[in-house]
Amino acid sequence: MSKLRQKNPTAIRTPEEEKNPESYFLDLKLDLEKAHVLSPHISSLCSDAKETLHSRESDIRLISRSLGKDHNTLLSAVKRTYPPRYQRCKETSIANKACLCRYDICIGWYPCGLKYCRGKDASGKVISYRCGIKTCKRCYSFEYVAKQKIFCLWDDL
Repeated sequence: MSKLRQKNPTAIRTPEEEKNPESYFLDLKLDLEKAHVLSPHISSLCSDAKETLHSRESDIRLISRSLGKDHNTLLSAVKRTYPPRYQRCKETSIANKACLCRYDICIGWYPCGLKYCRGKDASGKVISYRCGIKTCKRCYSFEYVAKQKIFCLWDDL
């Protein structure tokens, strides 16, 4: 890690590469009382969530394969929601109505690979050599069903 330290940590950094934004539709709600089926750690790590966590069907499939658990057993801990049938929270005026919430987040600068530079060796031949760490920026968008518009106030902005 000492090799990654920044010489001027107060400088405002700009990424060398801006990666394509990624969108995730969280179409499943995980029941915290049944979460132990997926992992014994979820209830303690996500205790602030109180009622539910949001996930995707593809995540459950991946967990099923990687842990060698039955897919249907894992699905017993989730409730399926269908985001497209709900109105966007920012478009609804009824505060206690379920709606489709969107949360956007961007990671403005992070190390994402090695940087290679071109130079010449002693004989004048062009060579490529590792000369630093490449930095990237990526934005993510998460959409999920909020039980009430009041649980999605940032979507009005």
